[in-house]
Amino acid sequence: MEYALECIDVHKSFGRHQIHKGINLKVVKGAITYIIGPSGTGKSVLLKQLCGLMPPTKGRVIVNGKDLTSLNRNELVNMRKKFGILFQNAALFDSMNVFQNVAFPLVEHSKMSKDEIAKTVTEKLRLVGMKDVEDKMPSELSGGMRKRVGLDRAIALNPDIILYDEPTTGLDPIMCDVVDTLIHDTQKQLGVTSIVISHDIESTLKIADYIAMLYDGKVVLYGTPEDFKNTDNPYVKQFFSASKEGPISII
Repeated sequence: MEYALECIDVHKSFGRHQIHKGINLKVVKGAITYIIGPSGTGKSVLLKQLCGLMPPTKGRVIVNGKDLTSLNRNELVNMRKKFGILFQNAALFDSMNVFQNVAFPLVEHSKMSKDEIAKTVTEKLRLVGMKDVEDKMPSELSGGMRKRVGLDRAIALNPDIILYDEPTTGLDPIMCDVVDTLIHDTQKQLGVTSIVISHDIESTLKIADYIAMLYDGKVVLYGTPEDFKNTDNPYVKQFFSASKEGPISII
């Protein structure tokens, strides 16, 4: 089995507050891996470490065989181009229209001509079922449309790995299903490695190939959706049942 990314004994602290206490995780190349866990377990902090936006306090993050913690500034910038990130609220530039938002990474990080950029933007929008929206501003888009445009911007440079930071947060059940389908279809069409930070159990079990659950700074279980459905792990059972009773503190 080939791995796109690996965390080796990753620790992260902010002052005396310890977030991660030795995370070990291997992300299978070309698969959809969900990282789940209760609020406050550092899922989004881990996502930032995976793409080099934040260094671990201790440990290593290996991407395509290279240790992010050993790279210099220029090498790290180049490595980040292998990642596409869809932030929780899509993080579109409000002053730019849809075309400009999707074209932004191409303008900043490629040597494409204006015609090549226009063609690429059109192709990416078509990939997620969007057309005739190039001139619309973010304020004119629904929540689901903003997610699609954000994803288009994330895949503009044809990344190897796409990171999703709680993509269904704040969406109604119908739109959650739309976003789930979008993640699944994008992975299948592009063959990318997808890492999804989430607390949405239904979405996780529906489309994940692999799941890692965080609690108390470590991975308490890693496996397939079937492994999670059948486990006796008390942390997973409590989290999945949304019960107050169990080892997970609700304070």
